[in-house]
Amino acid sequence: MHHARQLPSQRNLEICKRLGVCADVQPAWLYKDGTTLLTMLGERRVRWFQPYKTWLEYTTIGGGSDHMIRTDPFRSTNPWNPWLGIWITLTRETEGGALPTPDEKLTREQAIRLYTINNAYLHHEEKEKGSLEVGKFADFIILDRDILNCPVDEILRTKVLGTFVGGTLVYAR
Repeated sequence: MHHARQLPSQRNLEICKRLGVCADVQPAWLYKDGTTLLTMLGERRVRWFQPYKTWLEYTTIGGGSDHMIRTDPFRSTNPWNPWLGIWITLTRETEGGALPTPDEKLTREQAIRLYTINNAYLHHEEKEKGSLEVGKFADFIILDRDILNCPVDEILRTKVLGTFVGGTLVYAR
């Protein structure tokens, strides 16, 4: 079961945990809307806008983008670049430079799981994909930097050097 609500409450999260409801989140909403929401609603209410760390205490969340208007991965109406999405979950910085609820930041490992194994779980595909394990599809990418250790802002400039599907190289930069 998927749940796309971006402003869960404590009660909502408890119900999600009890029912096994997962959340499909779009970090671009925090990036695009966070400054305005902080100005209009204030810190107390914005505390519940995309609370990644708290969400993970109750349920599985996967990250992505639900639509794109324009094709630019950074400048579209809902930016769909996964490196931007990961960066947002690590910094909680908005397009306007605000930092709503910084204690809801994820660790790098949590952010990577958001875009890999957690998404596979949301689609009931965690036994076939989402991590590199014996018996799963050998689908993976080679990056131009170590996103676990590079300065956080460098994650925005990450490039894929190679893409493997089923263990076969299908793209090389």
